[in-house]
Amino acid sequence: MLSVAAVVGTGAFGALAQAITVERSSAEHSGSAQSIARLTGASDAASDEPEDFDSGDFPPTGLEASLEAELGVGLGAGLAAGLKANLDTSIPAAEAGPAPLSADTTALAMLTPFPSSAPALSGGSTADQVLLFGGYDVWSNGSSASAGLHWAQNGLANDGFVVRLSLSNGAERYQGSRRLYTTDIFRAAIMPGWRFKAGEFELKLFAGADFEHHNLTPDDPASKWRGPHAGLRVAAEAWAQPIPELMLTTSFYATTIAAGYGFRAAAGWRLIDAFWLGPEFSGSRDEFSRQTRLGFHLTGLVSGPLEWSAAMGYVSDSFGRTGSYARLVAQLRP
Repeated sequence: MLSVAAVVGTGAFGALAQAITVERSSAEHSGSAQSIARLTGASDAASDEPEDFDSGDFPPTGLEASLEAELGVGLGAGLAAGLKANLDTSIPAAEAGPAPLSADTTALAMLTPFPSSAPALSGGSTADQVLLFGGYDVWSNGSSASAGLHWAQNGLANDGFVVRLSLSNGAERYQGSRRLYTTDIFRAAIMPGWRFKAGEFELKLFAGADFEHHNLTPDDPASKWRGPHAGLRVAAEAWAQPIPELMLTTSFYATTIAAGYGFRAAAGWRLIDAFWLGPEFSGSRDEFSRQTRLGFHLTGLVSGPLEWSAAMGYVSDSFGRTGSYARLVAQLRP
């Protein structure tokens, strides 16, 4: 049911954005009848600031001289002053279209999923502090939906203190010799952290509380993984852009719940100055199983106030199951 809610939530992001303006997260599962499906997701956005109009962009001498020539000295000077005052108050920032794609990363463990080309300024003067993200991941033997919030004290594009909240619900199926087993897992994590940036290199480090609740079908009261579990989670994500057309990103997470951990690495080439396209490779493991994915991703496609990321490819796990996976994630700056 939460999977449906997440899809509706993603649509709600779009509706909200039309009115007022996320590692996506994407999900990683490890196949198991009784165990945990490790969710993987994506990363935060940083973008170039837009150009702003300033009163200096309208030379007073030329404007007054033109109006004085047409309307007379007194009337022309007065009208010029009025026009400049109106411009200064009514056009605080230029809407020059999407800024060039710049440093970002796609991370595991429900980190924000892809780069942003949205302006780094809101209202022409205040740095955006909040990023909303949500998405859906499906593979041959399971699916998950996720949503989250990223808050940056100094603005999303600046160094400093950050907090990431993520929620997800996933279901994984395992076909036994006699019946179908299902594990439903709700996950929540809140991780304070810090963002570092130097040129076109960016690093984010997080650590915080982790929570999972497992519902087994058929129920197994003797299973130690039945019900709620609390733990600690750490995560890291890095982004590098050695040349303007190429991006490299990697991410990692680890949790004390079932000794789980995972990683993701991806590269992308910027096409038609609109999005990144390239290969991705990820893996996850816990006490019971492991999973590996290899595929392609499209990252940072802008549609109105929303930015989209998608991926698809091949997946295999330690139970000998193979198949395909697909992921769709959206993010929004409210």
